[in-house]
Amino acid sequence: MALQAIQSFFSGNPLDRADHLRKEPTTMVDMLQSTEAGFMLMLNGEILSDQVGAIHWLSYRQCAYLPLGTQVFLGLEDGAPRYAAELEGEPANFDGLFPDAKFRDARALGMKAGFAHPELGIVAQAKSMLSWHDSHRFCAKCGAESALVKAGYERLCPTCNASHFPRTDPVVIMLACHGDEALVGRGPQLPPGYFSALAGFMEPGETIETAVARELMEEAGVEATSVQIIANQPWPWPSSLMIGCTAEVKDKKLTLDETEIDDARWITRAQATAALVGESSDFMVPPPIAIAHDLIKYWAA
Repeated sequence: MALQAIQSFFSGNPLDRADHLRKEPTTMVDMLQSTEAGFMLMLNGEILSDQVGAIHWLSYRQCAYLPLGTQVFLGLEDGAPRYAAELEGEPANFDGLFPDAKFRDARALGMKAGFAHPELGIVAQAKSMLSWHDSHRFCAKCGAESALVKAGYERLCPTCNASHFPRTDPVVIMLACHGDEALVGRGPQLPPGYFSALAGFMEPGETIETAVARELMEEAGVEATSVQIIANQPWPWPSSLMIGCTAEVKDKKLTLDETEIDDARWITRAQATAALVGESSDFMVPPPIAIAHDLIKYWAA
């Protein structure tokens, strides 16, 4: 069941995360080895998927002789336990081992699905969790190697007993609006002609609204007078929450931070609508997999 008005890609995870079960080691072992257990495999950040791009779930028995590294409990799907596991080794080591499946990047899975399929929420959860374990093996307090506990939702340091928990970094992404026009920009990492909403990480001590106002002033020199939160999206690169907003601004005069923004322009709703369906000869906007697409579509409508 969708809880938000705009169903963004990588949202709508259907699993029951079953937090209460993570604290019961015996139960977790029994579930792990059950015939109903399903394992999602990841290799170098890519997910094992079938021919149509769905997760290729493997049983515990099918994984028994595979070189599995970190394993994380994802939750229950209609009562059946689901796990994510990292394969250790090089891609060439597994050539021909999964004839009916292949490893795909999460973006590729989203593009192949073509719409905000709930299973992409599971992919986002798994990719974010395994990425966190990969980059947080050592205690930030004393430097000792920590251990995975609570089915993957905590790392505990055996030396200083410090607990560490998975993190999600909030990012504001916004369309500045003035009258019947909206502001889109292009960072140096984007190809020519490709424009998107402006965005930036939230800083400590900020509300969403003040982060939007700060980013718009820093990147484009426009002053926000009001901010509206429109939609949000898990973004597992490595683990962010994109918070989509619109912001009314005082005027259209731009002062660009050229280290962040190569180019920016004000567009009309007609121009946005044409770009959304690929009929603009002037510029392109992000595909539906990105929340920027949702923001531009929402504003254009």
